[in-house]
Amino acid sequence: MLTRAALVGFGGFIGSVARYLMAGAVHRVADRALFPSGTLAVNVLGCLAIGFLGGLAESRGVLSASARLFLLIGVLGGFTTFSSFGFETMARATPIR
Repeated sequence: MLTRAALVGFGGFIGSVARYLMAGAVHRVADRALFPSGTLAVNVLGCLAIGFLGGLAESRGVLSASARLFLLIGVLGGFTTFSSFGFETMARATPIR
């Protein structure tokens, strides 16, 4: 149990850092302050990756159970947190007082 939690946690750390870096890069390139385009790009890319790799793992058995925990739930789950998109959308739409 602890090993599985560690796999998800370490993968989540990697995914979260990757999300932060990629979203920041897209925000700088897009230069749109009113829409969180970087987070949207991260979520779209991550969801496509989860769908592709999850389908591949199911149909061909490419990933072990531990690899699925680490990669799909940990890394890509941390990469695609939809809550970041919701927060950034509301933060840009609502002035902070």
